[in-house]
Amino acid sequence: MQAPFRLLNALRLHTEIGLVAAMAVAMATFSATPLVLAPLATEFAVSTGTAALFSAAQLGSFVIGSWTAGRVVVPSRRLFVIGLVTLSAANVVAAFVGSFVVLVVTRSVSGLALGVLTWLAYSQVFGDDERTGDITTVGPLTAVVSAPIIGVLLELGDVRAVFLVLAGVSLVPLVWVPSIVVPDRTATGRNRAVRAALVVIAALTIATLGGSAVFVFMGAIAADRYGMSPLVISLAFSANALVSIPTARFRGRRRFAGGYFALTGVCAVISTQADQSAVLWVVLCLWGAAFWMAVPGSYTLLAERSRFPTERAGDAQAAMAFGRALGPLVAGALVAGGEYATRGWVGGGLLVVGGALLVAVGLVVPPIRAEA
Repeated sequence: MQAPFRLLNALRLHTEIGLVAAMAVAMATFSATPLVLAPLATEFAVSTGTAALFSAAQLGSFVIGSWTAGRVVVPSRRLFVIGLVTLSAANVVAAFVGSFVVLVVTRSVSGLALGVLTWLAYSQVFGDDERTGDITTVGPLTAVVSAPIIGVLLELGDVRAVFLVLAGVSLVPLVWVPSIVVPDRTATGRNRAVRAALVVIAALTIATLGGSAVFVFMGAIAADRYGMSPLVISLAFSANALVSIPTARFRGRRRFAGGYFALTGVCAVISTQADQSAVLWVVLCLWGAAFWMAVPGSYTLLAERSRFPTERAGDAQAAMAFGRALGPLVAGALVAGGEYATRGWVGGGLLVVGGALLVAVGLVVPPIRAEA
């Protein structure tokens, strides 16, 4: 699990290692969700749809953390430390709980900490393509290493060990507590988003809702529909992350980011229709590469269509987290009834709609001058 942190030192980063390491922890936590969903359903004797509530709770709290952080707190080193310690404590408790309800509560706490940490990181880099690339690259880089480790733990039959490992890893970024820059604030405080920015934020919400409605259950799909073991599933997710690294690290102009979201929509449909494991491997790899081209490009699109880009950083993170939290809830009933195919069409359709909105904004609305 600590391999990503050693790799980070070898990369030519333009962002403080502490911020990147904190995002690595966040991505390791989120990448565990589709892998532990089915084992948790077995552990607590609940349906797969019900088990998805733990993901919805975590992401719902993430929305609260990332949305409110920019409104009620000021970026600081102390906030960075508190967020990591809280995340570690929540994971420790999750490893020993005997009630599914209590597990959901621990994930809510972890989601709150993850939301604050993510907002803190993006508030320092938003609108800077180089530094935003550093933050986004850590997602797939972490998943490449963490997914197989989680797979081995699950293969050994101990889903609780996953939370203990995450608890330990959550403290590693404390070695590199970063200096924090407090963005300038206008005399009027919070500023409204312009219409183009609101459309971009809405499109991101729609796209992530559709994506999470499928991707959160991808581990269950791989096991139920394709008959894959936990270890093989984790390796497929690792491949998904591995092919994402070049696109996340890409430094050029990401034009038509919405088109890549639409491509992930096609992947969502195919993943729930096919029955050959080789197809799922290809779809997961294509999904990862397209997604990590879409997200940074969408952030740049939002920054260029905003008068106050820093304030929109928290809005974008909260909107996407809201979509991710709502997706599993919307899809839960379909999954409980075994309707993977229907969920694929719904999720894929939403991804295409969100991508089309982003393309439209990029074509119709010119960039505007940002204010201090």
